Amino acid sequence: MHLIVSINGSPRVNSRTGVLLQSIVDAISAQAEVRSEIVDLAAESHEIFSGISRDKLTPRGAELVSLAEQADLIVIGSPIYRGSYTGIFKHYFDLIDRDRIANGLAVLAATAGAPHHALAMEHQFRPLMGFFNIQTAATAPFGVDSDFTDGRIVNQALLNQVSRAASEAAFLLTGRTSAKSTVGAGQ
Repeated sequence: MHLIVSINGSPRVNSRTGVLLQSIVDAISAQAEVRSEIVDLAAESHEIFSGISRDKLTPRGAELVSLAEQADLIVIGSPIYRGSYTGIFKHYFDLIDRDRIANGLAVLAATAGAPHHALAMEHQFRPLMGFFNIQTAATAPFGVDSDFTDGRIVNQALLNQVSRAASEAAFLLTGRTSAKSTVGAGQ
C-alpha cells in the first residue's frame, strides 16, 4: 500500500485548493491501493510557524514535516497570488530535509482567481520540486474560482485534468513498485 500525503498551502481552511487536492487523491485511490494523509497548512499553521528551523518545531510540527518525507507520493497545492505559492507553503518546504524526500513523486495543483496565474505551475512549483529531486506528473491541475461551486469542482475540463493527473500518478507509483520488485528478484 502506498502512502499519499496531500499538502494544502492555502492560508484558509475549507479552500478550493483543498477541494482540488482531495479530488486528485480520490482519483488516485480509485486506481491504486493507497493510504492518504492530509497536511492542511491553514489548520496547522501554529505548528508549522512554531519554529523558523526544524529543530524549533513543536512535536506535531515535526510530525507534519516528516509525513512528506515518508510519502510515496505527495499531492501538493497552493493558491497562486502575485505569481507564486503562499508563504506558509514555502516555509513548510524550507523545513523538509532534501535528502529524505529526494527521488520522490509528486502531483502539482493550484488554484487562482484568474487563468494568467497558471504559469506559476511551471515557473514556481516544478523548479521547487526539481530542487528536491522529485519527479512530477506531467499534468498539473489548475482551477480558477468559476471552476468550483458549493465545495465541488463543476468544470469538466478541470475534472479531466484531475483524472489525467491521477492516471499519471498511479502509473508512476506502480512503475516504482515494479522496479523495486525487479531489483529485488535479481539479487
